[in-house]
Amino acid sequence: MPPKTIIEKSPASSPDVMVFKISGTLGFHEKETLEKLFGECRKRNISHVVLDVERLTSLGGGCATIIRNEAAAGGVRIGVAAAKKTVLKFLQDTDQNTGIVTADSVEAAIAGVLASVAAASEVVEPDEVVVPDESTAEDGSSHPAPAPDDELVHPNGAPAAAAPVDPPKAPRPTVEVDMESDEALISEEVLEDVLGMAGEGTADTSPTPASAPSPKPHVEAEAAPAPERAEVPPPAAPSTEPGDDAKSRELKRRVVQYNTLLSINNDFARMHDRKGLLDAFLLTTIAQVGVESAVFLQRSQGYFYPAAMKGVDPEEIRGLALEEGRLGLDEWLPTRAVLALEDAPFDAEAKAALMLVGCHHVAPFIVHGTFRGIVLLGPPIRNELDPSTIDFLRILVNQAAIAYESTARVEEENERTLGVVRTLISLIEENTLGRGNTKLVSNYVYALAKKIHYPEEHLRDCMYGTVLRDIGMIKVSDLIVRSPRELMPEEWEVIKHHPSDGADMLRKMNFSDHAVNVVLCHHERFNGEGYPREVQGQAIPLGARIVSVVESYAAMLQLRPTRPALTQEEALNALRENWGMRYDPDVVKQFIDLVEDEIRSGETVANKRFELFSV
Repeated sequence: MPPKTIIEKSPASSPDVMVFKISGTLGFHEKETLEKLFGECRKRNISHVVLDVERLTSLGGGCATIIRNEAAAGGVRIGVAAAKKTVLKFLQDTDQNTGIVTADSVEAAIAGVLASVAAASEVVEPDEVVVPDESTAEDGSSHPAPAPDDELVHPNGAPAAAAPVDPPKAPRPTVEVDMESDEALISEEVLEDVLGMAGEGTADTSPTPASAPSPKPHVEAEAAPAPERAEVPPPAAPSTEPGDDAKSRELKRRVVQYNTLLSINNDFARMHDRKGLLDAFLLTTIAQVGVESAVFLQRSQGYFYPAAMKGVDPEEIRGLALEEGRLGLDEWLPTRAVLALEDAPFDAEAKAALMLVGCHHVAPFIVHGTFRGIVLLGPPIRNELDPSTIDFLRILVNQAAIAYESTARVEEENERTLGVVRTLISLIEENTLGRGNTKLVSNYVYALAKKIHYPEEHLRDCMYGTVLRDIGMIKVSDLIVRSPRELMPEEWEVIKHHPSDGADMLRKMNFSDHAVNVVLCHHERFNGEGYPREVQGQAIPLGARIVSVVESYAAMLQLRPTRPALTQEEALNALRENWGMRYDPDVVKQFIDLVEDEIRSGETVANKRFELFSV
């Protein structure tokens, strides 16, 4: 389930600034919420706002537009604190200065917003007449400073009333947006509470008549003769050649675009899975090109299907399938142009289907002269896409297509590796008592690894080590493995070599060190009494500690020649009794929570199995 969007008022160090903490996501569902929030700020004369977005996981193009437009209008000065890199990309505007203040912390954002206000108020018009301060006497002496606030004197001589002190306010409720509903769940009453204005009345927003200007003190002085001035040549007038400013802005914009392309190319080159690449590509397209949404249609068996999307509701595009025969690919291939939808060589039915999902432009995704996909772009955030933006997009798509082909080769190599792994698994199970056990262990290891946020870049190798952990048992005699009696000490010594033997086999097959270490250490014990190296505690790789817990649990559920099978409750109790001794206490706790949740819900981890392994 996507995270809920929560907007809540936070305490601010300055009474002049309102701080809102936003967590979850700001997508198409929250556009109306954001508009209401800023509308209420204007209505209540709240002119300085800081958005604390440290816990904001994603920002849609439509919501970014609302924030930019609000800041550019000048009615509400906006600061953004602790924004992630992706969020900042959405808020950046290379064409104009929107006035958004960005900072790493809330305090810095508050200071930045107030500083921008102070800087604006210090601008002095060239023709402004400076009036002498009434507090300065003709002899240059000054009058006493004004009295403190509690002794202010009204102009008519009467003491001024002390400023009222606001009573402390009760905590305000938060605004929660249900991501599964069709619209944001926010009412006027709740919005008033979030703004901290409930029960305080609504500010009068009727126009106030302009006050009469204060009379300037009349100072009579004899006119003195003007001093002689040296002849100074006037400064050279700035160039008024039409289009100079526009050319300068366009040059700066192109420099930014090419620097961005260089950075993006390096990022794409480091990616090794297509899903991550497509997600990064679509987010970059939305942020840099300035569109509300982007969808990648992947070619498969004569059709183009949605494979990745950003900024659109998955339900709105689910079921979209374009038959390649209706898309005029042969006509489009020679030009490779980014086209407005109406100019694309698609038939009327295909264009109608794409218009329904908000498509405005299409870009070809071509690798080695073959269409691998099509990029659909949503409505532009500001103006129509100009030629330089189209050129930028064309280069960006080409870079992504090259990286896409590279990741495809990596995934093909992984598929070949998986074929080897599946063959090895069958050999292992034939030579051990773990027939059918590999699937259960791999499912639990994957679920537990995801639960404790195992590093994503090492998860695949951890799974390789999991399913191949007992490959060294191939070298152990079947008489020892299937013995119905307790093993002799010398037989145990043979068994204890299988982690080292298995690690050597994986090294020779060029598996990663990460996978090798899982195999080598999966029988080590947290208290140092394991084998083959008697490593203990955190020195045991995390993957091996996970495998140790899960493998023991799965083994306890199986009938063995020397003991009966245990129930789930009995097996969990055995883990509890041995944590801190045989097993990592933190891993055991997380695993017990996982299994107990499985028992309560009735949903087994087999329904959440690791996608790479069909074992």
